[in-house]
Amino acid sequence: IPDGWNWVSLNVYTEDMSLDNMLSSLDDSGEFIKSQFGYADYYPGFGWYGTLGEIDNVSMYKLRMGSSNNLTLTGIPADVDDTILDLSAGWNWIGYTPQVTLNVNAALANIPEGNAEFLKSQSGYADFYSGGYGWFGTLETMSPFLGYLMRLSEDTAFTYNDDMLSSVSSAYMAQVEQNELNIHD
Repeated sequence: IPDGWNWVSLNVYTEDMSLDNMLSSLDDSGEFIKSQFGYADYYPGFGWYGTLGEIDNVSMYKLRMGSSNNLTLTGIPADVDDTILDLSAGWNWIGYTPQVTLNVNAALANIPEGNAEFLKSQSGYADFYSGGYGWFGTLETMSPFLGYLMRLSEDTAFTYNDDMLSSVSSAYMAQVEQNELNIHD
C-alpha cells in the first residue's frame, strides 16, 4: 500500500475483524482510516483508536499511510453470493468481495437497471446508461482490495456477480466483429 491516501476494501473474513488485528501487519505505517460513518487514528504502541473499531467486507475505507508497506491478511475468502451490499439511495462507500478483477458491467450485473447511476474509484469513474448500454467511463474493471463510491437512485441490496465465464465472454465478444466470427474455429 503506497504512502498517502488509499481507497481500500477487504475480500477476506476472520473471526476478529478489529482494526488492530486486520491492519497489524502495517506496523506503524498506517496513520488514519475512515469509513463512511467512522474514523480511527493510529497511535504507535497503543493501536487504532476512534469511532471505527472493526472493518467488514461490504465497505470501502480511506486509509492514509505515512510510508509504503505491505498488508498481509490471513482469512477465509468472502462468500460473494452470500455477501449482500445493502445500500441506501445516494452515495455509498462500497467494498469489492470477488477474488478476481472483473469488468464493471459483469461485476455489477445483479443491480436492477436504473438503480445505480455513478461509480468512482480513486482513479476513475463510470456512468450507467439504461437501455442495455451499461457502464461507460474511465473505470472499466473492479479489483480486489480496492474501494469504490457508488451513487444509487433508490435503496438497493445486491451481491456481486463473479461468474467468470460471463465476464470473459462479454469482454471477448466486444472485440470480435460479427463477420469475423467462424463457429468452426
